[in-house]
Amino acid sequence: MFKRRSTILVSLSLLGLFQAGLQGLLLASPLTTQPAAAIETWEKLDKRFKAQVLEINVGIKFKLKDSLYCQIADVSPRLRRYVFCASSSDPGYKVVQVATAFPVKTKRTDKTYYLTARHVFDTTEDLVIAFQHFYSGMRLYAEQTATNRDTDERFRELLQIVNLSRKKNRSQAELITYQTTIDSIWDTYETYLSVRADPSRGRFDKYLKQTNVAAEVGYFLHVCGPVTTPPLLAKIYKATKPDTDPDIAVITTDRAKLIPLELDPIEATEGQEIQVIGYPIASDQIDTEANDYFTPTFSNGHVTKVTPHLVQVDAPITKGNSGGPVLSLRGRVLGLIVRRALTDSGAELNKFGAAMSVQQIREFAPELF
Repeated sequence: MFKRRSTILVSLSLLGLFQAGLQGLLLASPLTTQPAAAIETWEKLDKRFKAQVLEINVGIKFKLKDSLYCQIADVSPRLRRYVFCASSSDPGYKVVQVATAFPVKTKRTDKTYYLTARHVFDTTEDLVIAFQHFYSGMRLYAEQTATNRDTDERFRELLQIVNLSRKKNRSQAELITYQTTIDSIWDTYETYLSVRADPSRGRFDKYLKQTNVAAEVGYFLHVCGPVTTPPLLAKIYKATKPDTDPDIAVITTDRAKLIPLELDPIEATEGQEIQVIGYPIASDQIDTEANDYFTPTFSNGHVTKVTPHLVQVDAPITKGNSGGPVLSLRGRVLGLIVRRALTDSGAELNKFGAAMSVQQIREFAPELF
């Protein structure tokens, strides 16, 4: 339980008043201060910001032994776990997360550096784990049910049954076979290969290796403009571990013709007017032409709370805004959007958004800032 510190009022002596006044005069002297960036209008700034804030798509591609490609097709009837079907055709990357990123000015000039929220990448990690669990369970289930046949042959037979998930107009017999098989695969994983059943992970690693599964994750940055414009291909430079603070990631691309945003040297203050820029999914729901181009959404608000590592804002924040900048009227970055408040039922509280502070960003990557 945190207790608020009591406030003690202390009267200043005449000497203290004189010293305070003298200090104020010195601070106001043009000889000892640097001019702050000029305050501009949002209308003028937004014309520039529009080209400086990008949409990031996180895509994933799954591969299996025998040059097969996999993708999510269904969830299991009983445990509600992912089901992955397989085919010889490459379906390309499946976009599993949409968020925001922006180029940022750093000490280095070898590449273009971008800031985004680290949790943007969590979905891919969860899917890779589910993918590994599903096929390791299938491999063991194939061994258990081979009945004097070759395990590889039985594994291929199970792949065909699982692919019934994509078949239209399945017969009742096919549906029963499919659902029973899917539940059995996940039961096999839980009974023999889960962390609870196999804490050393030796048995799990054995069957996972036999499937030769692999996952490729791609990070695609889209500049404002038509969807036909090729994306920038990014790599993770530095990121925190899942479920830890600070929720920050730095990604890089080859040097791009983008003007980077600058971190504001002046700390955010309560009541300060700000703007949040990003690619909220809700905006796409009401934009009938959203599939034709990429363009950010601008939301105005104020700073409502400041701590050393966090800036709270009342600008509308929703899914897709993560990784976007909080900007001041000086055209500088005051923070990095990382989360929004939710009710107990999971509904969004749009007036409560949180951003990692500039101080936190600098501490996270001092070699860059």
